[in-house]
Amino acid sequence: MENITANEIAGLGVGALLLAAALATPKVDAFIARGQRRKLNLCMECGGVTRIPCMRCKSRGTLNQNIFSLEGSSKPTTCPACRGKGNFPCPSCCENN
Repeated sequence: MENITANEIAGLGVGALLLAAALATPKVDAFIARGQRRKLNLCMECGGVTRIPCMRCKSRGTLNQNIFSLEGSSKPTTCPACRGKGNFPCPSCCENN
């Protein structure tokens, strides 16, 4: 790298700032959501929805097995974690239900 110009250095700086902002966005969003939930007296885990999505099946309720038929498509099965519901009752606000 010979003779780097001021514009190139500025471009690298702006690129680094954009990358940092993109990486921090989920954390900033979660911080704002927590503040909003606190102000509205909503559950901190589910936001008042009373359900937590199943992370294993991504709220679909089914998983695709690696058993392939002759057509080449996978066979969907019921998710054992959520038993096909796709979500769970919120442990924080549905303790008594």
